Amino acid sequence: MLHAALRANRADDGTTAKIVAGVALVVLGVALAAGAAAGVSSMHATWKEQCVLRDVARQVSVDTGSHVKRSVILEGFGLKEGANLEEIDFAARRAELLRKVPNIRSLTVKRILPDCVEISVIEREPVAKLELKGSKHPSGLVVDSEGVVFRRRGGATDLLPKIVEARQPGTPPGKALEGNARSALELIMLSSEEEFAGLGIIAVDLSQKDYLLAVLGNYQRAKIAWEGMEHPDVLSRRNMRERVAVLRSAVLTGVATRAKIWNATQPGHITADTKEPIP
Repeated sequence: MLHAALRANRADDGTTAKIVAGVALVVLGVALAAGAAAGVSSMHATWKEQCVLRDVARQVSVDTGSHVKRSVILEGFGLKEGANLEEIDFAARRAELLRKVPNIRSLTVKRILPDCVEISVIEREPVAKLELKGSKHPSGLVVDSEGVVFRRRGGATDLLPKIVEARQPGTPPGKALEGNARSALELIMLSSEEEFAGLGIIAVDLSQKDYLLAVLGNYQRAKIAWEGMEHPDVLSRRNMRERVAVLRSAVLTGVATRAKIWNATQPGHITADTKEPIP
C-alpha cells in the first residue's frame, strides 16, 4: 500500500511538473507575442512619424501646365502641413481628381519614401471650340483630340475651329463627343492634315441630322455626309477621307468661285450652288 501511494505521488508530481512547464511555455509565448506586437507597433508608429509633411514646398513636387493650378492638385490629394502620406489613398484621390477636373489628361503620382511625393500633370490641349446654336454668349467649352469636353476661355481658343451643337444642354464638361458631334471633330482635324491643305474647315454646324454643314477656309460652305457618320469607326473614317478628298479637289479647281455652298453628300458626286444655304 505504502509503495503504491509513493508511486502515485511520484506520478502526480510528474504530471504537475509537466502542467507547470506547459503553463510557463504558454505564458512565455504570450509575453513574446505581446513584446513582438509592441515592437511592431512601435516601429510602425516610428515609420508613420517619418511620413508627415512638415514643409510642403520642399516635400511635394507638382509638375503641371498653365491652367491646372498647383493648389488644385495639392487640395485634391489632401497634401498640406501635418498631413501623413501613409494615411492618404493616392489611387482613390487620383481617380476623383480626373473625374472632377476634365482639363487633366493624365496624372502620375510617385512616392519617394518616406516623406516626399512627385506629381506630374499633363493637361488637355484644345483643338476646337464647342458652342450651342442660337446662343449669344461663348460657352467657354472646348474639346481636345480625344473629343473630351472641358473649359478654357480666351487666348488662343478664340482662333480655334468651332463645332455648333444643335440642342441644349449640349455635351457637358468631362464627357466625350458622340455621334455626329464626334464626326464633326474628326472632320475638322482631318482638314488640318497636309493631305487636305487648302480646305481648312473653320466651323461645323450640327443642326441637320442628315449632313454636317461646314464652313471652309475660303468661307464657302459645304454639306458633307458619309456612310457611318452617326457612328464613327474605322470604316466610317475611311469613308470620310474619301468624301473630303473629292470635295477638296472640286474646291481647289477654282471652277466654281461663285459657289456659296457645295454638296458633298453623295459618293463620288460633288455639286456647287450659288445660293446661300438655309440656316
